[in-house]
Amino acid sequence: MVETNQDERKLVWRSDENNLWRLYANTQRDLPPRLTPEELEKIAEKKKEKDAANPFYMAKERKEVKGALIHTPKGYGIIQNFKPESNIISIRVNGVIEDFPREEVSNEVPVTLLFVTKGTKREEVALFPVQFTAKDIQQKIEEDQSQEESSNCQVFWKGRELPKTNDNLEKLGITPLCKLIVLSSAGKSYSLNRFKEKYSGWGYSRGSVDGITFTASKNIRLSGFGIYLPERGTITGTAILSEGDSCQEGGLFTTEVSLTKDDEEEPESKIYHLKFPKPFRIRAGEKYTCTVMLYGTNTYYGSNGNAQVTGDGDVVFDFMDASGSENGTSIDSGQVPTLYYIL
Repeated sequence: MVETNQDERKLVWRSDENNLWRLYANTQRDLPPRLTPEELEKIAEKKKEKDAANPFYMAKERKEVKGALIHTPKGYGIIQNFKPESNIISIRVNGVIEDFPREEVSNEVPVTLLFVTKGTKREEVALFPVQFTAKDIQQKIEEDQSQEESSNCQVFWKGRELPKTNDNLEKLGITPLCKLIVLSSAGKSYSLNRFKEKYSGWGYSRGSVDGITFTASKNIRLSGFGIYLPERGTITGTAILSEGDSCQEGGLFTTEVSLTKDDEEEPESKIYHLKFPKPFRIRAGEKYTCTVMLYGTNTYYGSNGNAQVTGDGDVVFDFMDASGSENGTSIDSGQVPTLYYIL
């Protein structure tokens, strides 16, 4: 048996193989092995799956460092010191430094969310990190609501609409299991056409890429976009909605299409309305690109396009040429004539 000098031993505060915070007596040989990059990646993937299963679960950001904000049974406080040998954290709360067992303090605050939509109500519990701000809360709720048909969303706290500020949970006075009320209403659907004229004769070959990039002046939800139909026969391929200004970037939404002239929904429009399975949130001022990669017979196309169009609800759309649109679609002419949005 190899003896270890007591002076060589020291206490080590470290995560174990389950990524839990734990105290070890370090003899330079009995600590659990550190996880490999591959193992850490697997843990991250499992965590993403867990987060996706609960849209309001916020990943724990371990902020147990001196000077960090944390929540205690007596309210919010600032970490002063650690006593790993006894699993204690010293925290200044209400001007007084007190010791708390590690399991009694948390970086997250559970908050009840009461959703009121179309006369129906439901409650869910959100776990918000203590450093979350009013802006963060609203953004998280709005992102979740973008999965629904509802468009307009207002968050109320203590009888008033939650301000879009950088005040954190402590300044907002949010405590465990307090209740935020979320009022949602279905928005109205609109469409916008970027061309003044249309013609026939837009051709395709294998590998054809037609795309257009746009920005909106307000936060909206995009429910679909238009694709010009063939003059005769069938046109097939892929339609994509992506973030950024490139047709080559990964898409928020991708689907296969197969269209004939009989797919026209509005008389004389020569346009197929591609509907997304759910509206996508479009943030004001950010670039998004609609792309079609088609092959087959000729289609109709738009001409005399506008670089800027003001739509219903005073939403200003700015259009710009997309990177990778190699089949000719541009601000002036080509495919993707319409945007369908909810406001």
